[in-house]
Amino acid sequence: MGVLVAVLAIIVAVRIWARTGPGWAQPVTGPLAAALLVTVSGLTSAQAGLRLSGFWYGLCGATIIAMGYAVAVRLPAARRFFRTTYDRPWYTALVSVPLATVVVEEVAFRGVLWGLIDRDHGPVWATGVTALLFGLWHLAPERPWTDALFTAVAGVVLGVLRALGGGLLAPVLVHWAADGLGVLAAARVSRSRTQRS
Repeated sequence: MGVLVAVLAIIVAVRIWARTGPGWAQPVTGPLAAALLVTVSGLTSAQAGLRLSGFWYGLCGATIIAMGYAVAVRLPAARRFFRTTYDRPWYTALVSVPLATVVVEEVAFRGVLWGLIDRDHGPVWATGVTALLFGLWHLAPERPWTDALFTAVAGVVLGVLRALGGGLLAPVLVHWAADGLGVLAAARVSRSRTQRS
């Protein structure tokens, strides 16, 4: 129980830092926080999901997401969902998203927390609890509560991928595809709006 409390305390500290710390530091502190979480957990690398298994699950999931974005950026009704603009979309998609978001969130939720809960209660509990916590992680005053609900559902999918693939590779690939390709899709929509005006 003490380990779980320590892990949750680190996750809360990471969340606070992500909201208050300088943006330029996040791609460095994300992997450092992930390493700290694994160390504090006392889990083996396999229990924490740190193995190269599940590639095909991840590739299939990422391909489905990529096809969804490819269709969405061409549909006028769907283009309105791409409102966010990025100063450096390629840097955001290829550096910030994987290092400051995907690595720390996947190690925290589908790696360490999932591994700790799975060890004691099995994969169904691990998936359910981590999905709920993943949704709560995304609560913020400036975001609608539906974002937290959506990310909780996404947490279930990522947890199932963790269980099926036996490690973090599948959820990491799918998580990056959802966030990183989303940034690039938003940049494409923004660029086409600028060209039309």
